[in-house]
Amino acid sequence: MNVVNLTGRVAKNPEIRNNVTTLIIATDRVKLKEGKTYIDEATGYTAKSTEFHKVTCFNGLGQAVATRNKGAVVAVNGSLHYSTWQDRDGTTRYGCEIIADRIDFF
Repeated sequence: MNVVNLTGRVAKNPEIRNNVTTLIIATDRVKLKEGKTYIDEATGYTAKSTEFHKVTCFNGLGQAVATRNKGAVVAVNGSLHYSTWQDRDGTTRYGCEIIADRIDFF
């Protein structure tokens, strides 16, 4: 099954183009050292790394998402979509995005 569930923060304001809304979601993951979590000396909190995910929304869902701003917390349900294309130099490029079926706002 191709199912993705993410909960994270909107990393930048959504972009709208031709009834398609794209947003970037930031999620955190705990860092490990020797298989264990550890405290980041700079912050005093458990060390984490941030990953960014491109989410694409169509039609009505895209219109609802477009009203959210950077920093909003959202839960995304959807599926992975991989694509390939040729850039201006003729180099093959690859991309991955999440096609959203549902987005909940917190």
